[in-house]
Amino acid sequence: MNTYINLPGPSAEFDARVKSTLASLPERAQKRRFTAARVAAIALAAALCLGGGALAVSGGLFPLLFPDGGEAVVDYVQAPAGAVDENEDWRLSVEGVLFDGGTGAGLISLKIEDKTGAGRAPFTLGETFKEYRRPGIAWSRLTECFAAPDAGQYGFIINTANQGGVGGRFYVDTERSADGVWYVEGAFIAGEDYAGEALRVDMTAPGAETPALSVALPEFETLPHISSADGTVTLSAAALRIASQDMFVVDEAEYIALVLSDGTVQVIEDGAAGVDRTLYALGSMAGETGTYVLSFAPELEDVLSVIVNDIEYMVK
Repeated sequence: MNTYINLPGPSAEFDARVKSTLASLPERAQKRRFTAARVAAIALAAALCLGGGALAVSGGLFPLLFPDGGEAVVDYVQAPAGAVDENEDWRLSVEGVLFDGGTGAGLISLKIEDKTGAGRAPFTLGETFKEYRRPGIAWSRLTECFAAPDAGQYGFIINTANQGGVGGRFYVDTERSADGVWYVEGAFIAGEDYAGEALRVDMTAPGAETPALSVALPEFETLPHISSADGTVTLSAAALRIASQDMFVVDEAEYIALVLSDGTVQVIEDGAAGVDRTLYALGSMAGETGTYVLSFAPELEDVLSVIVNDIEYMVK
């Protein structure tokens, strides 16, 4: 598939308007609340700036999730040697993996081979919804995979030793996959009960007590982070974590954006405009935290603040 979306850059006049809007905000308060009108103005401006910023991992490790580059996280991606498991039918290989312990979020790239030579698919491909097929939304180029129990198919899950605590979503690279060789990329998030245990990726049939194939993942190096003074938001080059006692984060955070030092705004999520630049999101059972794996890799040194709904949290 390898779809490349080139969005036009903002004009000088537009850029000046955005900077003027941001300049009118109160001066560097640690936490600032916006009026509905100001949120709408910034949301509209930012929605037009979706093409800005560094996006992905170079070296071909995540060409589906991040097709456009990405030096912000490349030094933290591991391509472990010998990360393979196989049986008489299938071979599962881990090509690259990244896990950010600070936010509990990660990315993984897999290769699945049909050893029988029949060219079989180990999973079913889900249809991409029409509303996501437009520029600036990561879902427009992603095809989800899932296991169909009645077809003897397999799904993928990131697991711990006690068989739980991690959720994820996996997508098939339909452009690279052919003739019984499948390339799958996934985003995953450790739940609130995760306590730093070793992780593994399992290829398993629905309802099976043990996985058909399992590959242990290496120890990870934590990515750099920036946070607000009150700890409400934590941002890395891979993910954003929001902690709030005032709302069910993944349900009620309808507008999330980054304010950059050059005055531009990068939208992460805007429910009203149909913008979603996340690959996977997971909320806590109690609802007061939400974690988002991002479909772009922000340069942390450029980020001044994070806006969640009508509140701005300063991180610099």
